[in-house]
Amino acid sequence: MKILIVDDEEYLREDLRDALERVSPGNEYSFAAEYNEAMKLVRANAFDIAFLDIQMPGKNGLELAQMIKKERPHMNIVMVTAYSQYALDALKLFVSGYLLKPVMDNDLRETLGNLRNPIEKDTAVKRLKVRCFGNFDVFADGKPVVFKRQREKEMLAYLICLKGASANRNEICAEIFDESFTPEKAILNFKTIFSSLKKDLTRLGFDNILIHNSNSYSVDTNLLECDYYDYLVGIADESESYHGEFMNQYSWAESYIYLLENY
Repeated sequence: MKILIVDDEEYLREDLRDALERVSPGNEYSFAAEYNEAMKLVRANAFDIAFLDIQMPGKNGLELAQMIKKERPHMNIVMVTAYSQYALDALKLFVSGYLLKPVMDNDLRETLGNLRNPIEKDTAVKRLKVRCFGNFDVFADGKPVVFKRQREKEMLAYLICLKGASANRNEICAEIFDESFTPEKAILNFKTIFSSLKKDLTRLGFDNILIHNSNSYSVDTNLLECDYYDYLVGIADESESYHGEFMNQYSWAESYIYLLENY
């Protein structure tokens, strides 16, 4: 199993890992000490189970569980705490278990045997990394992506700004083409650019990122690792946070700066 353990005390993380190895050996473990670190791991990995301490600095384990449920609705969540008074709040989140510290092997074994969601293998999700703060850039497997056409990159940037909402051809053309393009010329170029963008993303192994239905275009945000999205849900590191610059190379992106500064 792929297991995430979140606790602000390192020795407690290690104790829980040791207990898990005693009752169910051979797992793969990741660790986090607080909310932001945990959410980055959750977005990058499909864990089978997350063991969450409730009382932590900053956002607590119940708040973390709520966000995990949104990102990974089928992940099993087990709350781990020294206090029994949080049990009702935890159960309202439909978690898979509630363990009191110190965790006993028998209690842990029983929890693993009664998980709410079945554990599926090979569920890791591959995500395309995009950076919106500063210049807009795209990375696959840690390397910058070079697109066949520059407007492909701009089209992708615009769709990412919509955060999963859709736009039609005319709306997209109005943003990425200037006045030198007649409506007919813009539509012809749009078709070429969209087709080329789809081919480039397919070549990189991200053929499902673009969603196209009739005259509707959007992106699957679940397949993107994006500093803009992280910032909006409060999980961006300081180094990846917003510092007044957003997709600098695109003039239409200036409207999003106002939204970010008033977020």
